[in-house]
Amino acid sequence: MLLIDDLIEKWGVKCIIFDLDGTLVDTLEKHILAFIKLFQENNLSISKERISENMGRTPKDTLLTLIPELKTNQNKLITLANRKEEILTTLLEDIPLFIGAKEILDYLKKINLPLALASSTPKFNVQKMLISAGINEYFNVIITGEDISVGKPNPEVFLKAANKGHFSKNECMIIGDSPHDIQAAKNAEMKIIAVNTGIHSYEEIQESKPDLIVKTLIDLLA
Repeated sequence: MLLIDDLIEKWGVKCIIFDLDGTLVDTLEKHILAFIKLFQENNLSISKERISENMGRTPKDTLLTLIPELKTNQNKLITLANRKEEILTTLLEDIPLFIGAKEILDYLKKINLPLALASSTPKFNVQKMLISAGINEYFNVIITGEDISVGKPNPEVFLKAANKGHFSKNECMIIGDSPHDIQAAKNAEMKIIAVNTGIHSYEEIQESKPDLIVKTLIDLLA
């Protein structure tokens, strides 16, 4: 029995919810570069390390953490968040899939397991990534930044994906790459597999205590 089949059976999984950036597609460096360009445009000095620590969240949440004074200037916050996504759009060409991404999606489609995508990224950039990577036809449900009021580690994005697919939280399993994914899954009371393909170290992932850690998605087909 494949590892993924064993987990589906053991945990009673009826739907798998995937994170996108850092899990299926190798785009996190593009997000970081978009923030760097944004800050350069606005004469702000914020290190790549600090930006990296906040990946996996909505643009607004990331900006609020990096620039706390934006809490009192919502118009500026919205302007900067929108500009970051505009910059990102220009970088989204030839999006690479992580090893095993196409294979795991093909296998899950073959066994007719419903799939959902839950991303904090705005819809137009999610769609561009999915089309560029050739995986836009796999998901029964897609939740994007416009669908949520607060980002990870709040569980809203995962709970909305489950609700839209008409699944209970106990029937869903998350596959993500970041501590924010792990904490959001725990807050949603859902099982989570962490794949160590993002920008976070194995130790950082381990500290967040997911239900399982795999090096790559292909390991789930072993």
